Amino acid sequence: MLVIFSFIAAALLMGALDESPLLGGVIGALLAWVYGLSQRVQQIEQAQRHPAPPPQPVSERPPTPIVASPPKPTPLPTTLEPSRPLVPPVVAPVPAAPAYRPPEGNALDKAFASAWSWLTGGNPFVRVGIILLFIGVVFLMRYSLEQGLLPVELRLLGAATGAFALLGYGWKLRNRSGAYGLILQAGGIGLLYLTVFAAFSLYQLVPALLAFAVLLLIVVAATVLAVKQDSLPLAAFAATGGFLAPLLTSTGSNNYIGLFSFYALLNAGIVAVAWFKTWRLLNLLGFVFTFVIASLWGWFSYQPENFATTEPFLILFFLFYLAIAVLFATRTPVNFKDKVDSTLVFGTPILGFLMQTSLVREFEYGIALSAAGMGLFYLAVCAGLWRRFGKQQQLLMETFLALGVVFLTLAIPFAVDGIKTATAWAVEGVGILWVSIRQQQPWRRVFAVLLQLASLIALLLEVLSFTPPDLSDSRAFLNGEFLSVVLVSAALLIASRLLSDDFDDKRDFEQPVATVLFFAAWLFLSLLFEKQIGDFRLHQHITALHLGYATVIGIGLSILARFKLWSLSPYLLPMALLLVGLAILNVLGDNVSITVGWEWLAWAAAFISLYLAAFRLQQRGWFTSWLHFTHVALLWLGFALLSHELSVQVQTLVAVGSTWDIASLPLIGVVMLGWLLRGTRWPLPDYAASLLHFVAFPMAGILGLWVLMSLHNNGATPPTTWIPLLNPLDVVTLVIAYLGWQLYQHPEIAHSPSNTQLLRYTGVGLAFLWANTLILRAQHHWNGLAWEFPDLLLQPSTQTLLAIAWTLGGMALTWQANRLGKRKLWVFGAVLLGAVVLKLFVVDFAASGTVARIVSFLSVGVLLLFIGYLAPLPPAEQAINKRPD
Repeated sequence: MLVIFSFIAAALLMGALDESPLLGGVIGALLAWVYGLSQRVQQIEQAQRHPAPPPQPVSERPPTPIVASPPKPTPLPTTLEPSRPLVPPVVAPVPAAPAYRPPEGNALDKAFASAWSWLTGGNPFVRVGIILLFIGVVFLMRYSLEQGLLPVELRLLGAATGAFALLGYGWKLRNRSGAYGLILQAGGIGLLYLTVFAAFSLYQLVPALLAFAVLLLIVVAATVLAVKQDSLPLAAFAATGGFLAPLLTSTGSNNYIGLFSFYALLNAGIVAVAWFKTWRLLNLLGFVFTFVIASLWGWFSYQPENFATTEPFLILFFLFYLAIAVLFATRTPVNFKDKVDSTLVFGTPILGFLMQTSLVREFEYGIALSAAGMGLFYLAVCAGLWRRFGKQQQLLMETFLALGVVFLTLAIPFAVDGIKTATAWAVEGVGILWVSIRQQQPWRRVFAVLLQLASLIALLLEVLSFTPPDLSDSRAFLNGEFLSVVLVSAALLIASRLLSDDFDDKRDFEQPVATVLFFAAWLFLSLLFEKQIGDFRLHQHITALHLGYATVIGIGLSILARFKLWSLSPYLLPMALLLVGLAILNVLGDNVSITVGWEWLAWAAAFISLYLAAFRLQQRGWFTSWLHFTHVALLWLGFALLSHELSVQVQTLVAVGSTWDIASLPLIGVVMLGWLLRGTRWPLPDYAASLLHFVAFPMAGILGLWVLMSLHNNGATPPTTWIPLLNPLDVVTLVIAYLGWQLYQHPEIAHSPSNTQLLRYTGVGLAFLWANTLILRAQHHWNGLAWEFPDLLLQPSTQTLLAIAWTLGGMALTWQANRLGKRKLWVFGAVLLGAVVLKLFVVDFAASGTVARIVSFLSVGVLLLFIGYLAPLPPAEQAINKRPD
């Protein structure tokens, strides 16, 4: 029947456009035929997904018991045969035949099969006949018009009489199988549409208002017939004719009020039908005709002065199809698959809002108020459905709730600037996320996260724009821009906190999303923090600001760890350490003291808060790997800061580059290394390995570099007199040597052969250089030689002292090696003595005729004889092992 109705409707439309009605009818029939095929394919697919249970095998009927008649006396045979028991024959159960499944063909085969089924199913003759009849009437009207065979009135009267005859006879045969009566009624309604159209458009016999009224009457009558007979095709055909009626009777006068009034009546009828019937096709027809034709009129003919008369119709149509969507959901069975008509539920607000934006774009805040109104309205409808139906309409209520939230969200950017929009979206996203977690709605959580990311992007685009900010009436960190950033970042952090917890229905991707939100919030907040410093030119306070930021992070971490509130919070430790490092770089660059004003309190607060945070995190067992790094980094930061401060303070008392200044440089490192080697308080017991390998050992290397650097200084300490081993440089060097020896013997370092060898050879080399420098300083201070190189080294007295000192050193090494049986150590001492001899012949021998040369040769010769007697070469280790006891 749908093919017939589509044929007639399309024929009427093509006739209104002065085209061939036959061509339009064929096109309409084909479209309906395709629609019917799609419906049949969908039904087949559903049937295949849910196959019917196999038929049960028919149980066999029990055998009828045999009742024997009374036996007649017969003579016994002479030979008796054994009797057979009267047992009914056992019949094997026949297995049930499998249900027949037609062979599956391709799409073309299915299409032809469906077409043939429609043509031959039911009553094919009446279907084909009504189509041919309709085509014949169209041809008859056109032919009679062209030839003038009959008066116009008679032609129209005949067509109307035939239409009423079909209607009456169809109503009489409405209960006949094959939809015979419905087909006749559809043909009659089509002929009535065609008759009114011809009287108005072709012959101009009736005015537009009368034709409009008659068409409306036909629509109402057809709708009543459809509902009465439960015929969706008949209702769809009546609605189609009704929506086309004003187009067919249009005079081009742009009477949009009449058009929309008529459509309002039609839609009211569809609402009335929706109260009794859940006919989706009828609802969709009304929806498409109403909004498509209204949109076309708005595109071509709407003017701003038409707002007062157009807006009520738009609101009315919106309410109509919202009501139809609600009726469809409430009238549909609970277990129905498509209980919510998504086309109407989503299409109505989307098209309605788009048309509304076109109507109110000339008004200030018009779009924002419209979006807010729609959002509040949907929330109110959701609340009403909840009170009326409870959880029975949960899907529809959730959909309306989502639409309300979306429209309220859209209202914000149309009303305020980007900063306020981002703030509102971020806060709204947190609320949606919290509710969706409690209600176990993963897709709502996705929407909430996307909304928050959209807020972040909107705020970034607004804040990082190339337009310079107006800072005339604002204060740093107390202006709307930064406060909005704080709110958005706080909302992102709250969302991260919610997603990082364990809750029901949690997806695998939500934990990484929580981490992304966490880092995005802090990165964004830090960038805007630095931007505020630049915008308000606060560079003179940048150190205090960085320290304050780090202190806030440290205190926050301590609180979160104390109450086990957030396992992601330890990721802030590197950021706090970076802020302290930036503050130290600022101090080093400016070469200023940290004790100016109250700045030392900021430094103390930053370090105390970070150590407290590390202590709390250690108690909770969070972030253990990063805690090792944190303690190492804090010690290095403290070393750099205190060393700089000590140098600044010393330079206020002595000259820069003086002996006192140089001697003060390693003091902080010396104290820190001694504390690491001797300390027993927290955090040393828990992080001893990390602190020794990554702080103490490198610190020893730095102190060794200082020893090497200090050798260039002459050791003068005016106004005091230079005393060997008791001057500042030598005292500090001796202390460093003692700490190096303690580090060498530490069990944690002794386990690493590479570290012990590095310490041993580095220590011996530095000791040799320092002993030679001690001789040079004595020459400078006691003999009055200038501290100039290489002149000081080339002095004969200097060479003599060096030769004697090297010989004594070699003698000490060989004697100790002989006593301990260390052959390698003896060889090392012998090499040193060989170097002395070589120096005598290369350097000292050149100073011929001097007392110094004579003293050098004699002294070295005597010492070598003494060494040869006192410390001969010890035996090899193999010889020692073979020696008898």
